[in-house]
Amino acid sequence: MGHLPPSKFALNDSVQFRVADSILTGVIELTDFAHSSNKAYHSYSIFVEERDCSYTHVPEQDVLKKF
Repeated sequence: MGHLPPSKFALNDSVQFRVADSILTGVIELTDFAHSSNKAYHSYSIFVEERDCSYTHVPEQDVLKKF
């Protein structure tokens, strides 16, 4: 497994992200990395206040933008 580039997003960033067919807005509350099939990537736990819910293990490629 190679080196990961730095995370694009940080704790407490407000971000827009994709989950299934929905686009949600939330705040990053945890950063992490995940790996499967020899691929490594950053992932995040994102809290969405409107749903009073955290989405965990959101892959970095599903985080669309930072506000």
